[in-house]
Amino acid sequence: MMIEPGITQLDKCVDSRYTLVSMAAKRARMVGTEQKAEKEEMDIKDLKDLYFDKPVTVAVQEIASGKVGYVRSEALKLAERYEQEKYAAIHNYVEQETGAIEEPEPDENGITYGETIVEHEFDD
Repeated sequence: MMIEPGITQLDKCVDSRYTLVSMAAKRARMVGTEQKAEKEEMDIKDLKDLYFDKPVTVAVQEIASGKVGYVRSEALKLAERYEQEKYAAIHNYVEQETGAIEEPEPDENGITYGETIVEHEFDD
């Protein structure tokens, strides 16, 4: 049973528990391979005094300390790009139809909230 680091601490390091499990498993496999290589390089006499933490424990501690991180896959980047292109296309269409668009003002942090709503009448 693993007690430290706790799941609440680990949740802060990732966006979902699925990501946490995936990261921990991948890193634990790497740590296990590294430990195996170290054991093979040592003499039998030295192995008696050598102690390794379990690979999963090492992996989870590295995630909690920020030594190990993750980068989203290309699919997420493509989805974000698609959303930006869709927004730009809608923005351009509305601008052509209405003549101009009033952009919402950003707050003190440079973040823009809200959307501009334009009414458009369609011919039947």
